[in-house]
Amino acid sequence: MPKFGFEGYGLKPLREYWMKKLLVVLFLIHCVPSSLYGQKSRFGQSAEKPNAADYTVMVHISASHLKTECVNGNCSNLLYADAVLNGKKVKLSGEAVIVKKTLMLISPGNYTAKLAKDIHNSDSSLFNQEYYLLLPDNTVWHCFTAGISE
Repeated sequence: MPKFGFEGYGLKPLREYWMKKLLVVLFLIHCVPSSLYGQKSRFGQSAEKPNAADYTVMVHISASHLKTECVNGNCSNLLYADAVLNGKKVKLSGEAVIVKKTLMLISPGNYTAKLAKDIHNSDSSLFNQEYYLLLPDNTVWHCFTAGISE
């Protein structure tokens, strides 16, 4: 029996190839809108509104500045803050706070914080302590002690 159409010319595998590609494209088109309208969160911002009563440590920020640090080709924006924490002058460091795609500094003033992680050293130093600093717009900055001075 003679072959009609394109089956005799080896085009059937090509048709299956394009059908698979079309299936992948349709799957991606279906998935993209759901990822666009999913829950948005920014670095340093918690998913739900923080409870102000949990933030009991008083912190006075006297200065803040941004610094870009690159390690092995990966660059990140870090925020440093000079602060008085539990009566000691410390330098806090953490990922920069991003609001509306803009890096933000922390204004000097009084804030409250919550101790996230405390590693007790024999000399009772403040290194390796991690804090969540509550900002006025309920954004939480995750920071750690990076220095201490007199």
